[in-house]
Parts: sequence; C-alpha cells; structure tokens
Amino acid sequence: MDKIKEKLEKLRIESESNNTRALKAEEEIKQLKSDLAKRETDVQNLNNKVTLLTMDLERAEKRVDEVKLKKVEGDSHESTIETLQRKVALLETQLEDKEKSRKEAVEKARALELHAEQFERKAKQLDSDKLELEKKLEEVTAKYTAVKQELEETLKGLEDL
Repeated sequence: MDKIKEKLEKLRIESESNNTRALKAEEEIKQLKSDLAKRETDVQNLNNKVTLLTMDLERAEKRVDEVKLKKVEGDSHESTIETLQRKVALLETQLEDKEKSRKEAVEKARALELHAEQFERKAKQLDSDKLELEKKLEEVTAKYTAVKQELEETLKGLEDL
C-alpha cells in the first residue's frame, strides 16, 4: 500500500513537473511570437525607409543629371554637382546599410519563426504527455481503490474469523 502511495506521489510530482514544463514552453512561445511581431514591424519599418531612400536616391540622381546638363551647356556649377554626387554616394551607402539591416532582420524573423514552430510542437507534445500521465494516474487511482477495497474486505473477513 505504501508502494502504491509512493507511485501515486511520483506520478503526481511527474505530472506537476510536466505541467510546469508545458507552461514554461507556452510562455516561451508567447515571448517568441511577441519578438517575431516586433521583428516583423522592424522589417516593415526598414522596408519603408529603404523605399524612401530609394526615392531620395532617384531624386538625387535626377538632380545630378540636371546639373550635368547645365555644365554641358556651359554653366559652371561644379560645386553643386560635387555636392550632389557626395549626397548620392552617401545615400547609396545608407541604402546599402539599410538593405543589409533589412536582410538581417528578415533572417532573424525566419529564425524566430522556426523557433516558434519548434516550441509549438514541443508544447503539443507536452500536452499529449500530460494527457497520457493523467490517464495513467486515473488508472492507478482506480487500481488503488480496487486494491484498497479488496484489502478492507479481506481484513473484515479476517476480523470475522
């Protein structure tokens, strides 16, 4: 009877441990989903910045072309052209940097998605383990009750003798 109690206690402790692990996994999933949403927002913001920088670059290139035309026509605005070329070079560098950042953010978002999927599978597995343990606990409890009743009947029969 003590062994049964010990087994029941072990099953209860194991069940609590699995419940705790499942809750922890669910919290991790929530955190990862939150991080993923933040990363996706960051990626969207970076995409918007890239679009704006691309438009700025196109405008700057148009300005450079206009300045070149003026120079060809004899207008001596070399300093303006140089300034615009520096701006174009700067914008191109910024665009490249933003593109690198966006790519990194996309890669991180993909990695986070994979982690989230893994944790979701892990949570499902823990849930199924939990259900199995609960079924086992019910079976052991039923057996325990049957054995207890049989023991009580036997003891009662012995007392009657």
